Amino acid sequence: MKNSVYFFTGTGNSLHLARTIAAGLDDCEVIPICKDADLTIPPGRDRIGFVFPVYYWGLPAMVADFLRKAVFPAQDNSYVFAAATFGALTGNALPQVKRLLRDKGITLDYGAGVRAFANAVSFYEMKKNVDKITGKADKRAQKLVEAVAAKRRKKTGNGLRQIEKVYRQNIRQFAERAKAYTVSADCVSCGICASVCPARNIAFSDGKPVFGNHCEACLACIQHCPERALNDGDKTQNRRRYTHPGIGYKTLAGYYRANE
Repeated sequence: MKNSVYFFTGTGNSLHLARTIAAGLDDCEVIPICKDADLTIPPGRDRIGFVFPVYYWGLPAMVADFLRKAVFPAQDNSYVFAAATFGALTGNALPQVKRLLRDKGITLDYGAGVRAFANAVSFYEMKKNVDKITGKADKRAQKLVEAVAAKRRKKTGNGLRQIEKVYRQNIRQFAERAKAYTVSADCVSCGICASVCPARNIAFSDGKPVFGNHCEACLACIQHCPERALNDGDKTQNRRRYTHPGIGYKTLAGYYRANE
């Protein structure tokens, strides 16, 4: 039987984890969660997984919306799991997945987090030891792969009310976050920013990127820009950039643009 792993990512951490999981399973497809993604989960899957980063101790808005709208035909015997990549805490991300699936009559059989390279460049300067941190993440990921391959089950808690409050206060601001993004004269109109945007929130005018009002704040555009021409206001100009060393922009764009 086939397996399906859905992912959402900006810098590639969650895509790398999704691909790692898929490599440990037989006949597994890796599917992006992005604008205009197919909301129907293919029927009769042996395993169905969702991989995503943690935003404000919860789910990225696009992931939550996808799970809210997704249709699960003929999945009575499917093993369903969720994996969160995070820099500090998983917070309520996994409990949120559990609740959204439960609303559809689907049980979350297993949920776990993998600490990855923290890369929210809008909020802090990132660390230098990328190889060390990503190497540790790969080791943690293998334990998750083993659990999913063996269809282990693990209860997911209900989360904390106070964390949920902080999440809801902040996640709603993300849609318009790109209003603060700037484009410097270093922009060479390469189009990479638009190609890696899961929300398709970037258009071009006179050869320069223009941002819409449905940003996911995944920071893919800023992190993948080869000229460092995109920035979040005056916060990020002098900060390092990061994308997962195993996931280049061409790989990411290949997933996000496949359904155009």
